[in-house]
Amino acid sequence: MNVLLIVAGAIGILAAGVHGVAGEILVVRKLSLERLASSPFGGARMTRAIIHVTWHITTVAFLVVGCALVVAGAGLDGDARRAVALVAAAAFSGFALVALAVGVANTGSPRSLVRHPGPLALAATALLAWLGAL
Repeated sequence: MNVLLIVAGAIGILAAGVHGVAGEILVVRKLSLERLASSPFGGARMTRAIIHVTWHITTVAFLVVGCALVVAGAGLDGDARRAVALVAAAAFSGFALVALAVGVANTGSPRSLVRHPGPLALAATALLAWLGAL
């Protein structure tokens, strides 16, 4: 058993739940058709649909990779544990990097990152996964 991987996975699963439920209620449902631009794929409804689908694909990614960490920590041994943990650590590192980079690029300030727990949760999950994998 690898407690670091299990804890990292639990954080990832929790992040998926919060992202899916709170994001749906606080962000996605509040997208106004009147304020959304059209895209080459269609009007504002299509833009909202693309955002909605992308939002929940991200939620599924957090859930799947979080579950992989729990399985690696609780049910796998040796090279299999390490391989799954390394892939999951890399995934959460990528999630954290995107959240940090895009967050700062869009707000113009790193201070905005402390207003939202996402980047910190993703970075903590990545760190624990790397520590558990190595």
